Amino acid sequence: MGLEEALRLIENGGVLVDVRSRSSYIKEHIKGAINIPLEEIDSNLDKLPRDKPVIVYCGSVKCNASYLAARKLAALGFGNIYRFVDGLKGWKDKGLPVESG
Repeated sequence: MGLEEALRLIENGGVLVDVRSRSSYIKEHIKGAINIPLEEIDSNLDKLPRDKPVIVYCGSVKCNASYLAARKLAALGFGNIYRFVDGLKGWKDKGLPVESG
C-alpha cells in the first residue's frame, strides 16, 4: 500500500504499528504509531483492534518485517491488515511528521 492509501486509512481511524525494534522506535517513528516489534506480535494481539484498519510498517521498502507482520496477523484472523511498503523512510521523504521517545 502506498502513502495516499495509508493517509486515508489513518484519517479514518486506522492504527499505525511500527514493527521495528524498540530501540529503533524510540529513536524515531511515525507520529502516533504504536510499537509492537515483529517478534512480539503474538503476545500483543490485545493491543490491536479487530474493528479498525491496522497499518504495519518498518524502516523502508527494503525491510521485510512489515510483510512478515502482515502475513502473521492475517493468519491469526485479522481482516483489516495493511502494509505501508515505503515505511519510515518513505514517510520522512514526504516531509510527514515523525517523533521520538
